[in-house]
This record gives sequence, structure tokens and C-alpha cells, in this order.
Amino acid sequence: MKKLGTLFISTIFAFNLYADSTTCTCDALNTSITNLQTSVTNQQELVSKLADDIGVMADRIGTMADRIVATEKLLSNTLLTLTGNKSLTNSVALTKPIDSSTASKATAPDISLSNSASTYLLYASTKNTFNRADSLVIYINSSNTLSAAWEQVANLATTNNDVIYIAVKSINSNVISALSNSVKLTLQ
Repeated sequence: MKKLGTLFISTIFAFNLYADSTTCTCDALNTSITNLQTSVTNQQELVSKLADDIGVMADRIGTMADRIVATEKLLSNTLLTLTGNKSLTNSVALTKPIDSSTASKATAPDISLSNSASTYLLYASTKNTFNRADSLVIYINSSNTLSAAWEQVANLATTNNDVIYIAVKSINSNVISALSNSVKLTLQ
């Protein structure tokens, strides 16, 4: 009987501990629900603000893209004006080969000028500044002349890890243009 009494008292004690730990008053439950509602409301406001910020950012990106397109059009029109205007006889652009391309040491690349001149001075250099000490200037009046002179240009490249820079001055009715843009070539 003593064992049964001890078991009974132990059961009641355990039941009281469980009841005390799970007892919840209405005030505590209401406070928890109110805190949860406040938290959800705050999260909804943050998500709404974030959506607004994303919309503003998208508008700014669209404006920036429009400005980039406008700038590219302006640059394109400027290039067309400079290279296509026949009254600008003192300017020329080297349109072929393109910058940072690869060319052969054995064969001269195709060279095209914006004003389609077939007679020009070819500048080749180990530096893009075309200093006299680092440059070679060759008179070109045909593709045969270019092919014959290309060996000199290729030999210049071996002193600069096979990298050279070329530019031109076109000759049109004894009028020599200003120096064109430079083009970097890696010779193989």
C-alpha cells in the first residue's frame, strides 16, 4: 500500500508540473496574438516599401538605358559625319583591320580607309604614340607595294613581343590627311 501511495503522490506531482507549464491565460494568449498581428503588419509594410523601391529602381534603369542609347546614337552620327564628310579632307579613319586583331607576319592584312584612298602613308610602330625612334613610315600606292613592305613591318613587331600599332595618312590629290586612329595588331 505504501508503494501505491507513493505512486499516487508522484503521479499527482507530475500532473501538477505539466498543468503549470501548459497553463495559459487569456491575457497572455491575446498578447501573443496581438504581437503576431503587429509582426505580420510590419512585414507587409516592408514588402510593400520594397516593391515601391524596386519600381523606382526600374524607372531609373530605364532612364539610364535611354541615355546610353542616345549617347551611342550621338557617337555613331559623329563618326559618320567625320568619316563621310568630303569637306573634311584633312581627316581619315582606318576602318580595316580592326583594333586588337591578329594578322599574319607573312601576309599583309587588308587595309581600308574611310575615304577609300588607295594612296597613303602607312605608319607602323612598337608604341601607339608613333615616336620617330619607334616608328616606320612607308609610302603605299597599291596592294603590291603593301605586300612588298609588309616584311619590314613584321620585322618591327619582333622587337615588341609580336605587337605593333598601325595608322595611316591618306594622300588625295597631293593633300595629306592628319594621322588616323591607331590599330593594335598581334602578328603570328
